[in-house]
Amino acid sequence: MANEKPLVLLINNLETISHLFVNSLTLFFGDRIQMEAHYGLQPITQEQMNRADLILLSDIKLLDDQPKPPAHIPILVARRTIDLNNLDRLMDLKPGTRCLFVSNTLEMVEGALELLRHLGFAHLSFIPYVPGTSTPLPKKEDVDYAVCHGLPELIPAHFDRIIELGHRPLDLTTIFDIARLLELSPEKANLYTAEFISDFVRLGRKLTNSVRNERQLNEKLESVLDAVHEGIIATDALGNITVMNAEAEKILKLSTHESIGKRVQDVLPEFQVHMVLESHVEAVNQLTPFRNLYLLVSQVPMMLDGHVLGLVISFQDVTKVQQLEQEIRKKSTQLGLMTKYSFDHIIGCSPSTQANKLVAMKLAESDFTILITGENGTGKEVFAQAIHQHSIRRDGPFVPVNFAGLTESLVESELFGYEEGSFTGARKGGKMGLFELAHNGTIFLDEIGDAPLSIQASLLRVLQERQVMRVGGHRVIPVNVRVIAATNRNLVEMIQRGTFREDLYYRLNVLPLKIPALRDRGEDIMVLINYFLQKKNKVLTFSPDVEELLLKYSWPGNIRELENFIHYAVVIAEGNRVELCHLPEQILLAASSAAMPSEPEDLDATINFLSRHGALHEYKSILQVLASCSKRQERIGRQTLNALLPVPMTDAQIRQRLHYLSRTGCIEVGNKKQGTRLSAYGFTLLEKWKARV
Repeated sequence: MANEKPLVLLINNLETISHLFVNSLTLFFGDRIQMEAHYGLQPITQEQMNRADLILLSDIKLLDDQPKPPAHIPILVARRTIDLNNLDRLMDLKPGTRCLFVSNTLEMVEGALELLRHLGFAHLSFIPYVPGTSTPLPKKEDVDYAVCHGLPELIPAHFDRIIELGHRPLDLTTIFDIARLLELSPEKANLYTAEFISDFVRLGRKLTNSVRNERQLNEKLESVLDAVHEGIIATDALGNITVMNAEAEKILKLSTHESIGKRVQDVLPEFQVHMVLESHVEAVNQLTPFRNLYLLVSQVPMMLDGHVLGLVISFQDVTKVQQLEQEIRKKSTQLGLMTKYSFDHIIGCSPSTQANKLVAMKLAESDFTILITGENGTGKEVFAQAIHQHSIRRDGPFVPVNFAGLTESLVESELFGYEEGSFTGARKGGKMGLFELAHNGTIFLDEIGDAPLSIQASLLRVLQERQVMRVGGHRVIPVNVRVIAATNRNLVEMIQRGTFREDLYYRLNVLPLKIPALRDRGEDIMVLINYFLQKKNKVLTFSPDVEELLLKYSWPGNIRELENFIHYAVVIAEGNRVELCHLPEQILLAASSAAMPSEPEDLDATINFLSRHGALHEYKSILQVLASCSKRQERIGRQTLNALLPVPMTDAQIRQRLHYLSRTGCIEVGNKKQGTRLSAYGFTLLEKWKARV
């Protein structure tokens, strides 16, 4: 599902409007979204509603006769603009011309008239009319022209002077709303606005052929240009400024009155317009420094019969594009980048669990980096999510990253993103990285001990500078994130072996939080069992023998293994009672190996058994090293154990000694490289051994 394109469900009145919307969205987003268009009375199934990532409507009333969409799917009513190619027909009309404006709803009429007034057509007298409603129809002699937006069939037949303005395309603000809601980057914005600006160019060409008052036409054109949220400058063939809209004046901090008539080269030498004037070749999307700004500038020559009439220069402040990107990142919680767990989900009554919850709550109130350590299955991510939920960043995204599941070739592009064309197979338009997605929120770096050395230096830089650069990119992107890292590895040992950077460790280990293993908080076992049974809405009872074994079992897989056991017991148990015969094999085997009593004669039997399989001083040295590590609540691997012995053994010897110590119940060997620890019986044996010496 994660690789599917967002699905936009279009619901419109007419087929032609649907095609218009589809063409606009395709121009802006290309193949990055899927679209399903429905128009008129076409029925929509509940399944189609449920599959949509966004519902785009031409009228909110169209949902009245359709299945109810799920609450989490955003619904957007399209805002629409006017096709500028047809506005020149209105410009030819004299002030006070009476225009009957016809559409299918009163809302459509009012919206279109409001936009026309803002575009400078307030001098015309518009009369709204919607067939089949209470709006009065004036006499033919009281109307000069009938005007409509793509619905000429609604105009009464006796009106023969008709101005057809064409269907209204999507407004650019609606396009940006779609990009924000679907978390799509706005890199294509200039292509869409270029189409919009090209309409101005075509409109300008039509105006130059007009014999009407030039001053009046320029004023109307300026009204249109002032409605655009981009800076627009027009020049004549010599490069003299003839038009400058309000947005250009605002961005450049130049006076329109003082700039009109001057050469662009003199006022704005940074734009280098002479190159386009001489070559007659347009230059689009040029990143141009201007004083303390960076502008994205496009220059399009206006041509007539092979001769250049002038230039249309459009530009925008790059920081506005960045602000839009940040707005999209703020809405990233709609992508599911949110927490499921809070401190209420941390279950346990043991003193260590309660103490850890209190410490974690205090850590959540700060904004420093946290390093959570603990064995697999102890609930490190639950703690991380709870800390985020309890912090001031709770309304921001929570972005988890598991380094154990990322290949070395992918980790950099996943973390920092990439630009279009940066490598073979790169997605068109590039991709935002996980650090960018976590902006103003929390990024959870799980299994940080598995991070390749090649990426650790980059991670250190991000933690220090709080900024990233995409793969193949050239601009620095600031990110405001809190980092929570977690690992089940001993990072100090990894530093000694040279597999983990020491400077990165100290950058991560600002606020340490250690989660104890389940075997060290036995009071929580039955509490957790009851919690998991309640989640499954099941009731199970355990025989005394079973409960005793569960409390004595070491649970090497911790809470995750305990939850798996509950799944197993619910399926296997006959009725609602769990007996010994229903326990998994690994629990029964562990119970039998740990069943050796601690009476003196049994201790003697153990010592005699070990003496028959090697030198006793070697076994004693192993137990002493493990005892020191157990006091620090650490497990150690075979190689580390051998390195700590006073007299190292061969690999075969250390394997054999550990095997016999395990058989006698003196040690507990973890699964999947979790290391070895001293058992309670091993402690007893070691103390008795020391006492006898």
